[in-house]
Amino acid sequence: MKKLIFVMIAVVCAACLVLCSCSAKGSALEDKAPANYDYESFAQQSSEKSDAPDSQKLIKKYALTAETKDYEGAVSYLDAAVSECGGYYEQRREQTGKNYRYLSAVVRVPADRAEGFAEGMRGAATVTELYKTADNVTAAYVDAEARLKALEAEHESLLNMMKNLDSASEFDLWYKLQARISETEQEIASYQARLRNYDDLVSYSVVEINLREIKDVSSSSDAPFGDRMGDAFRESWSEFFNGLRDFAIGFVRAFPTLLTLTVISVVIFLAIFLPIRASKKRRRAAK
Repeated sequence: MKKLIFVMIAVVCAACLVLCSCSAKGSALEDKAPANYDYESFAQQSSEKSDAPDSQKLIKKYALTAETKDYEGAVSYLDAAVSECGGYYEQRREQTGKNYRYLSAVVRVPADRAEGFAEGMRGAATVTELYKTADNVTAAYVDAEARLKALEAEHESLLNMMKNLDSASEFDLWYKLQARISETEQEIASYQARLRNYDDLVSYSVVEINLREIKDVSSSSDAPFGDRMGDAFRESWSEFFNGLRDFAIGFVRAFPTLLTLTVISVVIFLAIFLPIRASKKRRRAAK
C-alpha cells in the first residue's frame, strides 16, 4: 500500500516539474533600443593587410559565436560591414522563436580584410568564441600549375604531330593521337578548374557567424579573469532568482491541472484502498 501512495505522489510531482519547465521556456526576453554603430571605423579596421607572404597560398577560415541584447542593431551592423568590405553572403539563415532570434551566416570576405572583419564584430556584439584556421595549399597549387603546364606542352606537341600526319595511310596512329589529345584536353580543363577553385578560396576567406539574441550578455572569452568571475557570480544569482520566478509562475499556471490530478489520485486511491481494507476487516471478523 505504501508503494502505491509513493507512485501516485511521484506522478503528481512529475507533472508539476514538466509544466513548470514548459513555463520557464516560454519566458519573454527584454528588447533593447538599437545602438549607434560606427561603420566607417569598422571599414578602416577591416582593411588591415595579412602578414602572410604573397607567395603563400593560404585558405583562411574564421568561425565566431556572438550574442547581443540588440539583435536588430547587430544584424544591421553586420550587413553594413559585409558591404563595406566588398564581401557577400554565401549562406544566411535567420530563426525567430517566441523568445529568441538567431542568425546563422557564411560570409565570403576578401582575404586581406578577413581578420579585421572577424575582429570588427566585437563592435556590434559580445564575441564569446572566435576560431581561426589557415590551410596552406601552396605545395598543391604549385604542383597543379606544373602539371597544367606539362599537359599544355603535350597538347601542343600532339597537335603539331597531327598536322604532319596522313590520316588515310596512318589511320591507327592518327586515331591514337586523337584519343590522347582528347584526354589531355579533359585533364587540362580539370587542372584549370582546380586552380580557379584554389584562387577563389585563397582570395576570399570564409567567415562563419552564429549570432543569437539573449537577455543577459556573457563575458567575452578574452575578458580579464576578475571581470569574468564577477559576471559569472552575478549571472548565477540572476539565473537562480529567474528560476524561482519561473517556477512560481509555472506552478500558478499548472495549479488547476495539479489539483485535478490530485483529486483523481485520491479517488483512485480510495477506490482501491477502502475495498481492500474492508475485505481485511471481514476476514478478521470471520476468524
